[in-house]
Amino acid sequence: MKKVLIITYYWPPSGGSGVQRWMYFAKYLPDFGIDPFVLTVNPLFASYKFIDESFQKNVESVKVFKTVSSEPFNIYSKLIGKSKEEAIPQGFTGESNPGIVQKISRFIRGNFFIPDARKGWVKFAVKEAKKIISRENIDIIITTGPPHSSHLIGLELKKKFNVSWIADFRDPWTELFYNKLFYRTPIAKSIDQKLEQKVLNNADLILTIGPSMAEMLRKKTNRRNKEGEKVHYIYNGFEQELFNNLIKNKAKNIFVICHLGILSDNQPIDGFIKAMKQMFTSNDIITENVKLQLIGKIAPGILSKLRSEIPELKLEIMDYMPHEKAIQQILNADLLFNSLADVPNGKYLVSGKLMEYIATGNPIICLGDEDGDAAALLSQFKNANVYDRLNVEAIYQHILKVYSLWKSGKENEEVILNEKYSRYNTTKQLAEIINTLNLN
Repeated sequence: MKKVLIITYYWPPSGGSGVQRWMYFAKYLPDFGIDPFVLTVNPLFASYKFIDESFQKNVESVKVFKTVSSEPFNIYSKLIGKSKEEAIPQGFTGESNPGIVQKISRFIRGNFFIPDARKGWVKFAVKEAKKIISRENIDIIITTGPPHSSHLIGLELKKKFNVSWIADFRDPWTELFYNKLFYRTPIAKSIDQKLEQKVLNNADLILTIGPSMAEMLRKKTNRRNKEGEKVHYIYNGFEQELFNNLIKNKAKNIFVICHLGILSDNQPIDGFIKAMKQMFTSNDIITENVKLQLIGKIAPGILSKLRSEIPELKLEIMDYMPHEKAIQQILNADLLFNSLADVPNGKYLVSGKLMEYIATGNPIICLGDEDGDAAALLSQFKNANVYDRLNVEAIYQHILKVYSLWKSGKENEEVILNEKYSRYNTTKQLAEIINTLNLN
């Protein structure tokens, strides 16, 4: 079997979306003749926003190595008087008006921790990775970011060992939307760009999550390696096994719209709010029969707008919950809602939860780039669309159509998403890409 060393900061018991891509790849790679080893940070030293112990069962048979790390979040949490978990920003939800301490910390983060505040893990990971590569005769190393400092580990190992290196970009690097909030100096921006370029040019293969981001990365580096195409993409999938074990349990007489995950100020939903307001004023709707369910971290400004502009809308705010419970909630919903980040080059965004949304068979409404990757993906499915966030009429008509079907009692669902997007089959795609590499 080929042996791969997956170097990932996020790993169970870390919760959230960032951990799932490589957790499931590692789970299924042995089925395709590839033996995965994982190098990650010890949870006692990690800066995780969320913990999800339920993920542990997916990786019980995976060989995992953990190291210490040196990170600034303990100091920052003391400065702002919060726990470390509370201090870790996630899309800067709730920090649209940062105070002086937050502004200073952002400046320090953006100019002294390049590319990110987890770079303190690099030296420890490199030291441990060298031992693993030598002892286990590793053929391929894989780094995944964010945090993009993980790719610096791959850069160091590539210099030392005659191994092939795959760099996986779950999000952009220098174009990452919250970089603009760090008050970066031109010098800091230049250093970050040079680091990104080194990684792109030295990796044997670049992997990402969708076609537009693959094209963006392709333009930044030499387009081909010695085996051919250098940049590939594999969508984030859905775990078929998880869906097979759950049963829909929809609420009676309540039309449930559900949003799962972070909803920050960078994901404005004004068009959705106006459309919902129009729903209540233009149609014979009993307001008690409509509920908006928000699961995860929600920006206070968005909650305030919802409450002030459509007070008749019943809101249910739910905190982060284990993944299986979250999947049950979206299965039970009548309409799934998502808003992609409103950023330049937003067409490359494909929210990780969209695959799970689609796998429920429930109708979906998403705000974002109508010509982007998410729109192309959703266009394959019934009652699933991406709309420009200012296209209030289209958003309204979509909600009204789904609501009318629900009210009439007609079937609103379709067959579960084609299994080619299951985690098992996305891992098969990864194995095929790995097998294109001529091992150094």
